[in-house]
Amino acid sequence: MKRLFLSLLVALLSAQTSSTHVICYYESWVAWSGINPEDFDASLCTHVNYAFISLSEDGSLKVEDEELDIGQDLYKRVTAMKNSNTNLKVLLSVGGQSSGDIFRSMAADSSKRSAFLDSSTYFISTYGFDGLDVDWEYPEAADSDNYITLLKEIKSLFNEKGWLLTAAVSSDVESHGYNVAEMLNYLDFINIMTYDFYGPWSQYTGENSPLYASSVESEWEKSHLNVASAASNWVNAGAPKDRLTVGTGFYGRSFTLVDANSNGLHAAITGPGSDGGSPTYATICSDYSSWTRVWDDEQKSPRKYNGNQWLGYDDPDSTSLKAAWIKDNGFLGVMIWAINQDDMTGTCGEKQILLKEINKAIA
Repeated sequence: MKRLFLSLLVALLSAQTSSTHVICYYESWVAWSGINPEDFDASLCTHVNYAFISLSEDGSLKVEDEELDIGQDLYKRVTAMKNSNTNLKVLLSVGGQSSGDIFRSMAADSSKRSAFLDSSTYFISTYGFDGLDVDWEYPEAADSDNYITLLKEIKSLFNEKGWLLTAAVSSDVESHGYNVAEMLNYLDFINIMTYDFYGPWSQYTGENSPLYASSVESEWEKSHLNVASAASNWVNAGAPKDRLTVGTGFYGRSFTLVDANSNGLHAAITGPGSDGGSPTYATICSDYSSWTRVWDDEQKSPRKYNGNQWLGYDDPDSTSLKAAWIKDNGFLGVMIWAINQDDMTGTCGEKQILLKEINKAIA
C-alpha cells in the first residue's frame, strides 16, 4: 500500500509539472557573445521562443541577421533543442520592441497579410519550428479589428498544419487594442509581459517585476505595476487563467539617484544607472556582489544600492516565490525574458539557477 501511494504521488507530481508551461524566450543575437542554444538544458523549458524575426514592408518575414540566423544555422540549432527534449515546442517569435508601426501596416492590408502567411509557412516548415509567437508591441484601439483579422487568418492556416499560435502582450490590458474574447478564439495561449514596470522612463526608483504592490505606490500603480495585479487584470478582462502565462525578467532595472542617501522605493532619479539601465542577472550576481542588498517583504523582491546607483531585480528567492504564486493561482505557466540572461556559466554557483528555481517551484 505504501509503495502504491508513493507511485501515485510521483505520477501526480509529474502530471502537475508537465501541465505547467515554462516559456523560454531566447535572444538570438547573444550567440555572437558565445551563449549558444547548445548551452541550455532543454528539459527546463516546455516551449522556446526564438526572438526575433522581423517584418518587411511588404508584410513578409525578414531574417534579422543573415550571417547568424542562416549562415551559422541558428534557426535549426534552436529547433534542434527538441532532440534532447522530445516534448519541447519551439516557436518563431515575430516582432518585438518598436514593431508597432510595421505590424499596423501589415495587419491593415490583405495583400500584406497574405505575404505574412506565405513567409511564415516557409520559415516554420523549412527550419522545423512548431508555430509562431506574435509580438506586436502594441496594437492600439484603432488596430483592434485588424489584429483579430490577422490572428484569425493565421490560425485558419495553422489549424491545417497543427502549428501553435501564441502572442506576447502588454501587462496593461486596458491601454491597448486587445479584444480579449476574440483573441481567445485564435490563440493557443497568451504570454503577459509582466516586467518593465519601472525603468528610465519613470520619475523614481521601482522594481522591474515585483510580485506585489508597495504601500508607497499610488492606487493606479498598485493596481497595475506588479505581477499579481497585472495578471488579475487580464483575468478580469475575460482571459481564463489556464490560457495565460505570466512573465518574469532575468534582468534588472537600474537608476542613478538624485541623492545617494535617499535609496528606497520611489526615490528621485536622474535617469538610468551607469550600467545602461538593464543589467542581466548573470552580470548582477557576479559584478554587484559588494552592493547593499535589501529584501522588500511587501513586494517579495530584492533591490540593491551602491552610492548613487540603485537596482531592482529578481534573484533565486524572488523568482521561486513568483513561480510558486503563478502555479498556485492556477495560471498556465511562467514566461521568461530571457533565459540567456541567467547565470549560464555558473559564475555565482549553479548554472541556470533562475530557470531551475522556476522548475522546482512549479513541481
